[in-house]
Amino acid sequence: MSEHITEEVVDVNKEETGLIAYFANNAVAANLMMGFIIIMGLISYNSIQRQMFPNVEINFINVQASYPGAAPREIEESILIKIEESLKDITEIKESVSRAFRNGGRISLRIREGEDLASVLDKVKQRVDSIGTFPADMEPIQVTQAEFQQDVIEMSLVGDVPLEQLKPIANQIENELLQLNNVSLANASAPDDEIAIEVQPEALKQYDLTISDITAAIRRYSANFSAGQLRTDAGIIAVRVENQYYNGEEFRNIPVKIGENGGRVLLQDVALIKDGFTEGERYFKYSGQNAIFIDVKATKSQDTIPVAESVKAYIEEKNKTLPQGLELKVLVDMTYYLNARLDMMLGNLIQGSILVALMLTLFLRFKLAFWVMVGLPVCFLGAMMMMPIFGVTINILSLFAFIMVLGIVVDDAIVIGESAYSEVEQYGGGVNNVVRGAKRVATPATFGVLTTIAVFAPFTQSSGFEGAFFYNISMVVILCLVFSLIESKLILPAHIAQINFTPIKENGFRDRFNKAFFGFVNGKYRRFVEQCVEYRWAVFAFFIAMLLISFGLIQANYVRMVPNPKVPHDFPSISIEMSETVSDQTTIDALKTIEKIILDVEQETIDAQGSGMIRDILAFNRGRTEARIVVPLVDEELRLYDTFELARRWRERIPEIAGMKSFSIQDDVNGGNDDGEFGYLIYGSDIKTLNAAGRYLISLLQQENGLFDISSTIDPASKEIRMSLLPVADDLGLDISNIARQVGLSFYGGEAQRVIRNGEEVKVMVRYPQLTRERFAELKYTMIKTPTGQEVMLGDVV
Repeated sequence: MSEHITEEVVDVNKEETGLIAYFANNAVAANLMMGFIIIMGLISYNSIQRQMFPNVEINFINVQASYPGAAPREIEESILIKIEESLKDITEIKESVSRAFRNGGRISLRIREGEDLASVLDKVKQRVDSIGTFPADMEPIQVTQAEFQQDVIEMSLVGDVPLEQLKPIANQIENELLQLNNVSLANASAPDDEIAIEVQPEALKQYDLTISDITAAIRRYSANFSAGQLRTDAGIIAVRVENQYYNGEEFRNIPVKIGENGGRVLLQDVALIKDGFTEGERYFKYSGQNAIFIDVKATKSQDTIPVAESVKAYIEEKNKTLPQGLELKVLVDMTYYLNARLDMMLGNLIQGSILVALMLTLFLRFKLAFWVMVGLPVCFLGAMMMMPIFGVTINILSLFAFIMVLGIVVDDAIVIGESAYSEVEQYGGGVNNVVRGAKRVATPATFGVLTTIAVFAPFTQSSGFEGAFFYNISMVVILCLVFSLIESKLILPAHIAQINFTPIKENGFRDRFNKAFFGFVNGKYRRFVEQCVEYRWAVFAFFIAMLLISFGLIQANYVRMVPNPKVPHDFPSISIEMSETVSDQTTIDALKTIEKIILDVEQETIDAQGSGMIRDILAFNRGRTEARIVVPLVDEELRLYDTFELARRWRERIPEIAGMKSFSIQDDVNGGNDDGEFGYLIYGSDIKTLNAAGRYLISLLQQENGLFDISSTIDPASKEIRMSLLPVADDLGLDISNIARQVGLSFYGGEAQRVIRNGEEVKVMVRYPQLTRERFAELKYTMIKTPTGQEVMLGDVV
């Protein structure tokens, strides 16, 4: 077999033309382009939005219903089913999940990707508003679009004083935060206020009054009325009655009954008036002290760092003026973790750049390697310049994309630079030789970059919650590759043409390295490649076998498939949900049990290692059945083990807690939230069968290794008292709706009115005292008034 090699004939005197030749011959134009990219990139870097994670589009619409005093079945039948029926033909809705609970219900609507959320929101509102058969006593239906908000700072107002004293100061802090230039969203999570008029049943009987009479009297005397206007020569004068009461003391002197001789029965004669928080036990503790939680968020268009700086400056000044014993303490500062991760990413980027520079210097001449490396910041700053145009921010994912593309963006510059240098080595310096060398490999190098761009381009069309993550990574990669083409084809040749390469010193390091390296390339490596080409089918079969083995390793679970890598949380949190049958105190007891376990594990760590893991701990209940604990950890370099190990120790110590429906630890930044990492929806028409199937599935899941925090929406059957009319009720003119209304007013309470006090809506509730309402025996002795005014006991008519 003979070989015939045809050598390319090069005309060194031919004048090169084209775009590459233009910029190579006009170094000023190339430098101006490079300077423009660098300056605009730096300007963009200083002004671009910074956030922990990219903005995501949440395709959910929530429908919230509130019906005080109603049972879950009543919520389902009288509200949720009607809403579901009215929305079932809206094709933009992909799925809906409804949940009924005591006093209210919720429907979450998932909208199909690509649909106009504002238009769908209007449709849903119109359909809900068109329903005319809702219960008369329910609150207005709330239809809202879920919006993405960025967590910035979570803080607590802490002090050894009652919550009643902390709340006004916390509300003042909330208002002052909202007045800061950079702050748009701030909220103080304080208990709601309520004015409770607790009427003794004996007093009602004594004065021949009912709950409805008390409610009507409050509405008559505590109100503002417009009485028209007077037209005078001086102008129009409004006539008004200003008699609205805003605190409990003012209600005391309202007359609830006036006798024929002018005698008055005042509200304070028949009722105990309480002006405070709504009923229920509360637990708000920050490292053992009473606290009120305040959080500051940013809109999706805001830069979180300026917001945080404004808030931290405010906290520093506010702490100087707070009463003695009170302090604003930062629980979580997201920008602290954001800056730490940005610094880590930038450090990795610099280290990677140095490694790339060292490798280039090893294989290329130093001057050539330098100009190739200059292309790196040009590509990155060029991408930074264009990122705001495409809606990409500086975040964890975009910085990861810069690191990922670090070695790729210099590939074509290396190819162009090495080809141009080879031409210079063979034919000498000069612009023409550099351009000719660059043009020789320009086409394959360009198509090599374009194929990489083609791989990432489809990810820019990703949709859904994760779509923003893929979009940020792919867009940064594409922008970097586009500017790598510009830099390597237009800027780099102009710089190489200006280099005066000195001859390589004989027997120097560069000479010895080149001889050894090219000896290997032209020797063993070349012979190996020739053998691969000769036995090409064997090589092809080998790689097919490797591919099949790779798939087999994945299928056999030797190589795990994890969609989102686990990242340890800096402030893990624990969420618990109790069943609907438990009391406030049961939830608080469960919260205290878990809090004590956390502190016990921390003390054991301190005793064994000399230092702990926890910086602070915030524990609080959210309503009657929900509670949460947030545990910020010490700085990462001071931690003795990671968050996953800490969460494992907590789980091992958590006992079986009666009444606990769900328990979850969020120890992973990318998952582990209250909804879990995966879940199942079981469908069926019979609730008993569904509950039995759910419990059976839970028992199977609990037997699987590696599964934990298994929770469900199954509630144990709640106790209830059912009433049915006795025949005597019909004789007295009573019906079941009349009796239910009177019992509801007595035990749940009747809403007399609502007043706006210090920017908060406060309900005025009229009902029996709490002790009376908690005793089952009192129910049958409740006085029911007949249409004729006669009073009978509930136990006599039902």
